[in-house]
Amino acid sequence: MPRLWVANAEEALPEDDPFYAHNVATKTMRIFPRFMLCLRPGDCLVLPTQVPDDFADYIIHLLQLQPKSQCLFRFNHLSEPYTMADSILECDETLNALKKKTENGIWKIEPFIETPRIVRLARALGLTTQLTHMELVWHGMINVLNDKGSFKKLAATLNIPTVPGLEASSLPELKNAIKASAAKYNEIMLRKVKYAGGAGNKHGKAAELLKDISSWYSGGKVLIEPFLNLNSVAGSLAYLDADSASFIGTDKQVFKNGGWTGFEYPYPEEKGRMRVQEYTKRLAEAMQLSGARGYLNLDWAFTKEDPCSPIALECNFRSNGFGYVTEFAEKYFGPSWRNMSIACREAIETKETATAALISQFKGRKINGRPLLITEPGASEGAVITAPPFEGGFSATVFSHDPEFTELGLKILQGKA
Repeated sequence: MPRLWVANAEEALPEDDPFYAHNVATKTMRIFPRFMLCLRPGDCLVLPTQVPDDFADYIIHLLQLQPKSQCLFRFNHLSEPYTMADSILECDETLNALKKKTENGIWKIEPFIETPRIVRLARALGLTTQLTHMELVWHGMINVLNDKGSFKKLAATLNIPTVPGLEASSLPELKNAIKASAAKYNEIMLRKVKYAGGAGNKHGKAAELLKDISSWYSGGKVLIEPFLNLNSVAGSLAYLDADSASFIGTDKQVFKNGGWTGFEYPYPEEKGRMRVQEYTKRLAEAMQLSGARGYLNLDWAFTKEDPCSPIALECNFRSNGFGYVTEFAEKYFGPSWRNMSIACREAIETKETATAALISQFKGRKINGRPLLITEPGASEGAVITAPPFEGGFSATVFSHDPEFTELGLKILQGKA
């Protein structure tokens, strides 16, 4: 069944936050090309911006997709504030064009994140998501799972360790909670419960936070926690369908300037990895029984004081960086990808401005006689450009059963070898 891939990534951000428009422009609009890696033959990606032709041609060739005119559908009208579903629903021309494209009735919607807006769009198009039951989405199930505070409560009921702390739902409560936490913790972490990607986080000493908090706080619930002395952060992935919850894997997350910038797979420390897997299965089974369907991505902290004991941080019940890379790997390499060494990086520095130039730059590079860059279907290992150059950076992932190949391949992509 072909999928109408609706990448409504902006709905992972609360639109009542004062930084919403900024983050849509700087974080959401620039990531649409990477969703091409999620496509299967017959699928179509709906997007409000242009994917560079050379990048689109590159991914279409690797995954043997339909031509751009069939697998990419661009619309022009943007709602105010922007959301993908509202933009489509407000424009009769776009809505009718999508109805015509999917009129044979065999299509389903595949959203970045299931929301009430996606339910409205699916109903307007006469389609279904075939994921979480629409009534559960309509009544807020996915919003509750992605709420960091609600997730902490769920994890605690399943005897899974979480970060201690307080909650605040108003500015006076937040100030009092910071003051109370200052007696216990030298540095404090604040986390807006409905913000994704770390954009709703702020940390520092109590005096610093109290000075800035009035301009940072925009309503809603905030978690007040100790700032952890981190050794590493892991991400785990599971998929929930109608019959079961399937564990996919665990990665080690990579950060740059405080933001997520990629991952290493698999997570290297076995004892911690096995505990993450156990906890993930426990959470996934509980969520699957509640009716949730789709990708479950969980973040886990390992502290320097106890580097083998994971602490549950948050739930991302939606598409995610780990998911789109492993979905590509499954389609391209088959089941053997699970035994591969994978290194994924966002925003690798480059002077090139086009995917074709990157391909030309890396196509001749080899590692022990083996080509670095994957440019054709059917390769057994190599690097894939996962997002085209944008403002001096591109994204890429290296796949190999040989960890040394993966490590050296990443260094070459980063200009370090």
